[in-house]
Amino acid sequence: MDFSDLIIKALGLQEVVIEKVEPNPQDLSLKVFARQKKATCRCHQCSSPILYIHQWKERTIKGPPLGAFLYVTIILYQLRGHCHICSDRVKSARVPFVHPLFQNMTLALFLGLNSKTLWDLDQRRMKMMKPLMGLPENIDLCKMSADEVHFRTMPKLDSITKPEIKFVTNLVCTNAAKILSNAPGRDAKALAQCLKVLTPEQRSKIRTFAVDMHEPFMSTIRKLCPQAQICVDRFHLAERVNEAFDELRKAEFKKAKEANDTFQLGMLSPHRRFVLMEREKKLKKSDLKMLDRLRELNKNILNGMILVEHFHRMLDKTNVIEFQKSLVLWYRLVRESELSPFRKLARLIRKYRGYIEAYINSRLTTAKSEALNNKIKVLRRSGYGYTNQTSYLNKILQRCGYLNSKYINTNGWFWSIPEDLAQTTPFYKPYLYPQLIE
Repeated sequence: MDFSDLIIKALGLQEVVIEKVEPNPQDLSLKVFARQKKATCRCHQCSSPILYIHQWKERTIKGPPLGAFLYVTIILYQLRGHCHICSDRVKSARVPFVHPLFQNMTLALFLGLNSKTLWDLDQRRMKMMKPLMGLPENIDLCKMSADEVHFRTMPKLDSITKPEIKFVTNLVCTNAAKILSNAPGRDAKALAQCLKVLTPEQRSKIRTFAVDMHEPFMSTIRKLCPQAQICVDRFHLAERVNEAFDELRKAEFKKAKEANDTFQLGMLSPHRRFVLMEREKKLKKSDLKMLDRLRELNKNILNGMILVEHFHRMLDKTNVIEFQKSLVLWYRLVRESELSPFRKLARLIRKYRGYIEAYINSRLTTAKSEALNNKIKVLRRSGYGYTNQTSYLNKILQRCGYLNSKYINTNGWFWSIPEDLAQTTPFYKPYLYPQLIE
């Protein structure tokens, strides 16, 4: 068999003649110059033969990897000629090996492989890349955040015990919007495992650290990042004040049910709770009128809505002194209202007051962590859930971090990591992975 015919079959091409091949071993690329056979060319619209040549149109198509050449480009000279069926108009010849939706790719790129084989290859590749993963030299580590994401819920062992819920803790660089490391669990040990991936010098560069009101995370940050200022995330503060108001709404809904008050039952029903907790500037006029009537009828709901609105305005402050003044007023309103859910919330705010003031100064939140959590949830849904914890951790770093070929050069190896390549990788850290240079 002619070698050109072998290349044509390997790349999934049809009815072409290879004129020239330009291999480049340095970047593992291959250019194949091919020309359509005039005798077999047919109109792409009516499939009738094209008899006369008008021109040869140069077209670039991406082909599948061929052996060691990972990047194969096909320079196709496509025939354009006159078609008698189409009223002698100039038409392009049909290219049967090009995907109908992705015109710059061949069908060979979309050939199906066994899903288990693809999974094994992906796991093997991530396992090989993990020791080479590091941080770019110019990354800014001054702002960090940490948050947990759901991994899986274990099945119940019996009808009495609760199902065990497993989490994964992610360490996020806010400025880069990337996950630097992760670990199973949501305790102090998990965050310590994430932070110890960074060197002591890198940890000393962290100035502000955003977390939710999770004491194990805070104790670990105080221990490993003493220079970092801990900020309580605003999203979780808003979540707590909404929970306090929802507890009040449930109590008032129960009272309205006992009194058979139809209007209050409708306004305090569960599906209306988001309208009650929404800030006034975001509500419609019709909703505001209904709320005004509810305030006239229910003093506790009125006080609760005032406390929620004042709490959000308090967090809008950009100066610590103004925040402190607003907080003192909010404490007084809570005492006068005598609402137990908000008094409980006030004790929590008093406990974390210093961390909230750090947020007022820095305005740092876990918004980037929450955004990455959404990407992770999409990843988990697309995989129909994960049961392999190691695979889940690596997939998170591959999708949202630096565990991919965009940041790690893998052009020179396939099933092993050559020693010279490992030592010349931009993110190679001999102090973290000494086994590679033994």
